[in-house]
Amino acid sequence: MQRLRAASVGVAAVCLILPLGTGTAAAHDDDRGDRDALDVEVLAAGLDGPRGLTLDRHENVWFAQAGRGGEGPCFGGAEGATCLGDTGKVSVLREDDHKEGRRARDDDSWSVADVVAGLPSLGLQDSGENAIGPSDVAFDRNGRLLATMGLGADPAVRTDELGGSELARTLGTVQRIDTRRGTARVFADVGRYESENNPEPEDLDSNPTSIAVKGNQRLVADAGGNSLLRVRDDGDVETVFVFPKEAPVQNPFAPPGVMIEADAVPSAVVRGPDGAFYVGQLTGFPFTPGTATVWRFAQGKKPTVYADGFTTIIDLAFDDDGNLLVLEFAHNGLLSGDPTGGLVQVSRRNPAAHTLLLTDPLVSPGGIVVDDDDAYISNHSAVPGEGEILHVDLDD
Repeated sequence: MQRLRAASVGVAAVCLILPLGTGTAAAHDDDRGDRDALDVEVLAAGLDGPRGLTLDRHENVWFAQAGRGGEGPCFGGAEGATCLGDTGKVSVLREDDHKEGRRARDDDSWSVADVVAGLPSLGLQDSGENAIGPSDVAFDRNGRLLATMGLGADPAVRTDELGGSELARTLGTVQRIDTRRGTARVFADVGRYESENNPEPEDLDSNPTSIAVKGNQRLVADAGGNSLLRVRDDGDVETVFVFPKEAPVQNPFAPPGVMIEADAVPSAVVRGPDGAFYVGQLTGFPFTPGTATVWRFAQGKKPTVYADGFTTIIDLAFDDDGNLLVLEFAHNGLLSGDPTGGLVQVSRRNPAAHTLLLTDPLVSPGGIVVDDDDAYISNHSAVPGEGEILHVDLDD
């Protein structure tokens, strides 16, 4: 199944083997909004592959950093030699002078602390780009932090090509983070579950990329397995839904008449204000424009398509008015060579009505979280050392 990598988009030949969706502007995107109307600040810079974010009850911003790989062992990935290292992190962004819930919005008033370091990371040899490692974070009902660790490969590589070290075996898992001690331990082995329950035995791949929690419900999007999973209290994993493939389309790099079905590649799961879970799918090769879809999962009901017509969905959030915010990794399409991302608002009253809120300065963004009128977005998620956390004032 298609792997999900937050990857750079400069070379078309590389894009052919990347599992990120592509396309032009989102369908129904008639209201483009005023891109200059939203105030954007850089709160943190110099990060290594920042991805999913969450907030604690003190409004601190917690986020995953996928890292920059390491010295190995390595294996031959689709983009070249991919090497293991311990450069993944879970970090927190705090406002130094935060008092009584008021934020100064001063670039110099924020600081990043790495709460847990030494987590697994797979990156391209030498450059460390396009890393896969810590991919998302979420607090459970008891205030414990959970983090997904990506993989983007057959789980067997953990023991075969990567030697079966403790670090390698933590790829493709959900970990519990002890925020006081700065430690992590495996809570659920998504990769092993995928190996034993793969709906496509001929194409084994697992890549847990996102996690959302409601009560005792812990849902994980496995972008490699094309599935939405549930993690039980004891760490056991079960399948909630396997996403169908897209309708056959012309392979753009093959002779006329050669058709291909794209994998769904679920990349994000978030809890909505109505209590339902919403899942954004990226869609894989051939990355047909406007085919990224948001699904709605309500307890006791069949999954339904909530909104569609997006390109390269990488994360989801809801604003204070109950409108869905869709973060696109490459708003103009992965094969366009343009890494500019997009932030699209979906009307609560009419999910077919989309407004493009922001493009510049989004570049290969990796995640979004919202608190009232404040959005926090991880940006420049593909190149180590260039990552940022942005603050976007949605009330402007």
